[in-house]
Amino acid sequence: MFTGKPFGPPPFGFFAKVLVGRGDFKVLVLRILRERPMHGYEITQTLGERSHGFYRPNPGAVYPALRALLRKGYVAKAGGERRKTYRITPAGRRFLRSREAAVQRYFRRFEESIGPERAAMMREMRATGRLLGSNLRDVTPAQAKELGRLFVDLRERILRILAG
Repeated sequence: MFTGKPFGPPPFGFFAKVLVGRGDFKVLVLRILRERPMHGYEITQTLGERSHGFYRPNPGAVYPALRALLRKGYVAKAGGERRKTYRITPAGRRFLRSREAAVQRYFRRFEESIGPERAAMMREMRATGRLLGSNLRDVTPAQAKELGRLFVDLRERILRILAG
Protein backbone atom coordinates (compact mmCIF):
# COMPACT_ATOMS: atom_id res chain seq x y z
CA MET A 1 0.00 0.00 0.00
CA PHE A 2 1.25 3.49 -0.84
CA THR A 3 2.23 5.50 2.24
CA GLY A 4 2.99 8.81 0.55
CA LYS A 5 6.71 8.11 0.85
CA PRO A 6 7.58 5.99 -2.19
CA PHE A 7 11.27 5.69 -1.34
CA GLY A 8 10.92 5.44 2.42
CA PRO A 9 12.24 7.95 4.93
CA PRO A 10 15.51 9.61 4.01
CA PRO A 11 18.38 7.91 5.84
CA PHE A 12 19.97 11.05 7.29
CA GLY A 13 23.20 9.38 8.38
CA PHE A 14 23.73 7.97 4.92
CA PHE A 15 23.21 11.28 3.16
CA ALA A 16 25.12 13.31 5.70
CA LYS A 17 28.15 11.00 5.81
CA VAL A 18 28.30 9.45 2.35
CA LEU A 19 26.72 11.91 -0.03
CA VAL A 20 27.56 15.22 1.63
CA GLY A 21 31.10 15.10 2.93
CA ARG A 22 32.65 17.87 5.02
CA GLY A 23 33.76 20.09 2.16
CA ASP A 24 31.05 19.00 -0.24
CA PHE A 25 28.28 20.72 1.71
CA LYS A 26 29.96 24.11 1.29
CA VAL A 27 30.26 23.39 -2.43
CA LEU A 28 26.53 22.66 -2.62
CA VAL A 29 25.81 25.98 -0.87
CA LEU A 30 28.04 27.82 -3.35
CA ARG A 31 26.32 26.12 -6.30
CA ILE A 32 22.98 27.42 -5.06
CA LEU A 33 24.32 30.92 -4.46
CA ARG A 34 25.76 30.92 -7.97
CA GLU A 35 22.17 31.23 -9.23
CA ARG A 36 21.23 34.24 -7.09
CA PRO A 37 21.78 35.77 -3.64
CA MET A 38 19.72 34.09 -0.91
CA HIS A 39 18.96 34.07 2.80
CA GLY A 40 20.09 31.07 4.84
CA TYR A 41 16.54 29.76 5.06
CA GLU A 42 16.18 29.90 1.26
CA ILE A 43 19.38 27.87 0.91
CA THR A 44 17.98 25.20 3.24
CA GLN A 45 14.71 25.06 1.31
CA THR A 46 16.46 24.92 -2.05
CA LEU A 47 18.68 22.03 -0.95
CA GLY A 48 15.60 20.16 0.22
CA GLU A 49 13.77 20.81 -3.03
CA ARG A 50 16.71 19.84 -5.22
CA SER A 51 17.11 16.54 -3.39
CA HIS A 52 13.34 16.00 -3.58
CA GLY A 53 13.16 15.72 0.20
CA PHE A 54 15.96 13.19 0.55
CA TYR A 55 18.27 15.71 2.19
CA ARG A 56 17.12 18.76 4.11
CA PRO A 57 19.90 20.32 6.16
CA ASN A 58 19.03 22.11 9.36
CA PRO A 59 20.16 25.65 10.14
CA GLY A 60 22.85 24.14 12.37
CA ALA A 61 24.59 23.04 9.18
CA VAL A 62 23.80 25.94 6.84
CA TYR A 63 24.85 28.89 8.98
CA PRO A 64 28.24 27.51 10.08
CA ALA A 65 28.96 26.69 6.43
CA LEU A 66 28.06 30.25 5.44
CA ARG A 67 30.33 31.65 8.18
CA ALA A 68 33.21 29.47 6.96
CA LEU A 69 32.61 30.59 3.36
CA LEU A 70 32.56 34.22 4.54
CA ARG A 71 35.92 33.76 6.32
CA LYS A 72 37.45 32.35 3.13
CA GLY A 73 36.03 35.19 1.04
CA TYR A 74 33.88 32.85 -1.06
CA VAL A 75 30.63 34.61 -0.12
CA ALA A 76 29.68 38.11 0.93
CA LYS A 77 26.69 39.14 2.99
CA ALA A 78 24.42 42.14 2.95
CA GLY A 79 21.49 43.18 5.06
CA GLY A 80 20.65 43.88 8.65
CA GLU A 81 21.17 41.89 11.80
CA ARG A 82 18.21 39.55 11.23
CA ARG A 83 17.86 39.08 7.45
CA LYS A 84 21.23 38.60 5.84
CA THR A 85 21.50 37.86 2.15
CA TYR A 86 24.50 35.88 0.95
CA ARG A 87 26.00 36.03 -2.53
CA ILE A 88 28.90 34.23 -4.13
CA THR A 89 32.08 36.24 -4.77
CA PRO A 90 34.53 35.91 -7.68
CA ALA A 91 36.81 33.91 -5.37
CA GLY A 92 33.88 31.62 -4.58
CA ARG A 93 33.21 31.11 -8.28
CA ARG A 94 36.87 30.17 -8.84
CA PHE A 95 36.75 27.73 -5.92
CA LEU A 96 33.51 26.24 -7.24
CA ARG A 97 35.04 25.64 -10.68
CA SER A 98 37.94 23.84 -9.00
CA ARG A 99 35.50 21.56 -7.14
CA GLU A 100 33.18 20.74 -10.04
CA ALA A 101 34.45 17.14 -10.27
CA ALA A 102 33.58 16.58 -6.59
CA VAL A 103 30.08 17.96 -7.18
CA GLN A 104 29.58 15.61 -10.11
CA ARG A 105 30.69 12.69 -7.88
CA TYR A 106 28.08 13.76 -5.30
CA PHE A 107 25.30 13.69 -7.86
CA ARG A 108 26.48 10.32 -9.23
CA ARG A 109 26.53 8.82 -5.71
CA PHE A 110 23.07 10.21 -5.05
CA GLU A 111 21.72 8.74 -8.29
CA GLU A 112 23.41 5.40 -7.60
CA SER A 113 21.83 5.32 -4.15
CA ILE A 114 18.31 5.58 -5.57
CA GLY A 115 18.84 3.50 -8.70
CA PRO A 116 18.94 4.36 -12.40
CA GLU A 117 15.18 4.35 -12.96
CA ARG A 118 14.44 6.71 -10.06
CA ALA A 119 17.38 8.91 -11.03
CA ALA A 120 16.03 9.19 -14.60
CA MET A 121 12.60 10.03 -13.22
CA MET A 122 14.06 12.78 -11.03
CA ARG A 123 16.04 14.21 -13.95
CA GLU A 124 12.78 14.43 -15.92
CA MET A 125 11.06 16.15 -12.97
CA ARG A 126 13.89 18.70 -12.75
CA ALA A 127 13.80 19.30 -16.52
CA THR A 128 10.04 19.91 -16.36
CA GLY A 129 10.51 22.26 -13.41
CA ARG A 130 13.21 24.20 -15.29
CA LEU A 131 10.97 24.44 -18.36
CA LEU A 132 8.06 25.80 -16.37
CA GLY A 133 10.23 28.07 -14.24
CA SER A 134 11.96 29.68 -17.19
CA ASN A 135 8.63 30.33 -18.93
CA LEU A 136 6.47 31.18 -15.93
CA ARG A 137 6.22 34.90 -16.66
CA ASP A 138 4.97 34.18 -20.19
CA VAL A 139 2.23 31.72 -19.17
CA THR A 140 -1.19 33.18 -19.90
CA PRO A 141 -4.11 32.70 -17.47
CA ALA A 142 -5.68 30.20 -19.90
CA GLN A 143 -2.41 28.26 -20.13
CA ALA A 144 -2.02 28.31 -16.35
CA LYS A 145 -5.51 26.87 -15.96
CA GLU A 146 -4.81 24.13 -18.51
CA LEU A 147 -1.44 23.31 -16.93
CA GLY A 148 -3.09 23.19 -13.50
CA ARG A 149 -5.59 20.61 -14.77
CA LEU A 150 -2.74 18.66 -16.30
CA PHE A 151 -0.94 18.54 -12.94
CA VAL A 152 -4.09 17.36 -11.16
CA ASP A 153 -4.48 14.57 -13.73
CA LEU A 154 -0.79 13.70 -13.46
CA ARG A 155 -0.92 13.58 -9.67
CA GLU A 156 -3.93 11.24 -9.81
CA ARG A 157 -2.14 8.97 -12.29
CA ILE A 158 0.96 8.95 -10.11
CA LEU A 159 -1.12 7.95 -7.08
CA ARG A 160 -2.69 5.09 -9.06
CA ILE A 161 0.75 3.86 -10.14
CA LEU A 162 2.14 4.06 -6.61
CA ALA A 163 -0.91 2.32 -5.15
CA GLY A 164 -0.70 -0.49 -7.72
